[in-house]
Amino acid sequence: MQRELKGLQQTAKATIGMTLRQNSVICSLALLLCSSAVGLHAQATASNVGGKCFAIHVRLNGKTVEAPQTITLKSKEHETQLSLEGACFNVPSSVLKEKSVDIFFTVPGNKVYLSAIPTGFFAGSWDIDLADKKFDREVVLPKHTRIREACAVVFHGGEPENALTQTGCRSPLPTNKTKATE
Repeated sequence: MQRELKGLQQTAKATIGMTLRQNSVICSLALLLCSSAVGLHAQATASNVGGKCFAIHVRLNGKTVEAPQTITLKSKEHETQLSLEGACFNVPSSVLKEKSVDIFFTVPGNKVYLSAIPTGFFAGSWDIDLADKKFDREVVLPKHTRIREACAVVFHGGEPENALTQTGCRSPLPTNKTKATE
């Protein structure tokens, strides 16, 4: 009887210890995420020197879709439309002087609008993930987010790579269905 009681006590202690460790890991990850966000703008600004050309790769539900052929960059004072040249978009120096810009473009069936992107991220390629029902496990979204309206972006071109998620950045394009004549 005492052995069983001792075994139950040890199991309870192990479970409590595991829960505390899990909570500690979650808190540590949250702290790391917050501290990384503070340095996000500084790192993005520092990488402006390297390049003015960036590429966009888009996946919908894990499958690659056609990348945008044109994009629009919008700051407080300017709006600039860029066309794909070779495999990337060449960003003018006037845009790179801005702290951040909004970017919008279309991919098959969707309009994407990313807001307040630091201009330093234009030095490398971007991977943008869109999903209809659910994202991969590593994409964290706020509770009650409409998955169809969210975007997950990974900015390459620096160590470590930076990632962000935005809600309300994706909307469906209207389909061109013709009405049958009566």
